[in-house]
Amino acid sequence: MSDSQEEHKYDMISNWVKDKIVTIEIEGRHNIQVATPPDFWSESPKDILSPEELFVASALSCYGVSLHGVAKRFHAEFKDFHLSASGTLKQGEYGWEFAQITIKAKIVVETKKDQKRMVKAAERAHRYCLVANSMKCPIHLDYEVVIG
Repeated sequence: MSDSQEEHKYDMISNWVKDKIVTIEIEGRHNIQVATPPDFWSESPKDILSPEELFVASALSCYGVSLHGVAKRFHAEFKDFHLSASGTLKQGEYGWEFAQITIKAKIVVETKKDQKRMVKAAERAHRYCLVANSMKCPIHLDYEVVIG
């Protein structure tokens, strides 16, 4: 039996652009610029994402891809789903920090059988989302599974 554990790495670099703007560069991908958000820096360009937005987006997008994967494993068919997220910053012991993120999901299915399976899938996807599980703040899920 081997003592080695599987490991996944995600490498990227960041370079200074100007003022409070940096790049995120991942080999083979389009570079993106990231800036301090307007609520902390009034001169922030409005069309550039902030680290805070990317943090909340990471939790939201992880839930979305997890939901799709778990639904397949549960043989739960859905027609569509719509997700939204809201992250709340508060002053913490060492400065600003995320107090919580709330994810809202509306999942549309065709049958009562799929509805029952999707309820389990929605909860399981939330429980096992690796990004949310890696975050310090609590991630709340508010979902509904509707027949439509």
